[in-house]
Amino acid sequence: DLGEAYHKTGQFKKEKALYKKAEKDFPGYPVLLYRQTALAFTEGDSINANRYIKKFRSYLADNSIPEAEISMIIGQFYLEANVLDKAEEYFRRVISEMPDNAIVMNALAWLLINQDRNVDEGMELVDKALKLSPNDCDYLDTKGWGLFKKGEYQLALEMIQKSWDIRMKDAIYSQESFDHLEAAKKAVARQVNN
Repeated sequence: DLGEAYHKTGQFKKEKALYKKAEKDFPGYPVLLYRQTALAFTEGDSINANRYIKKFRSYLADNSIPEAEISMIIGQFYLEANVLDKAEEYFRRVISEMPDNAIVMNALAWLLINQDRNVDEGMELVDKALKLSPNDCDYLDTKGWGLFKKGEYQLALEMIQKSWDIRMKDAIYSQESFDHLEAAKKAVARQVNN
């Protein structure tokens, strides 16, 4: 968690030092490999990133994780490192292999919506995910954020509020979701005041 906090706050030197220390105590630990991969991609170090992916892929394959799930995780590496074309490529690959996987549908929808790559396609994907899991707080947040991006602020607020209420009931806090809720409230307030 500390490494992820360093990563999200741009403290990459501290993050790298933490992982070097952790590598001595936990060599080959999958969460550590994941974090090292994300850091390497963020720093533009594709050689080390690919080395970590190879180790991570080997670990997952040795533990009988299906290739599609491995691709999903690698897509997440790229998404976290803001290598969006590769993330999209991996997510699309998983969807082609597992067309009813709501998790990857939402991951691709989130990428398409949040990065303004194709909000309409993202909305179609999140709607499919919501048909499979209608009360998933992450999927509801993605849909609400898509509505926000489309300027449908009242509907966005309703969807994000529903997501937030489920989150709070289940004690699953997300700063990003909170920020979405606040943005939707402000947008609706501006509409009412105009």
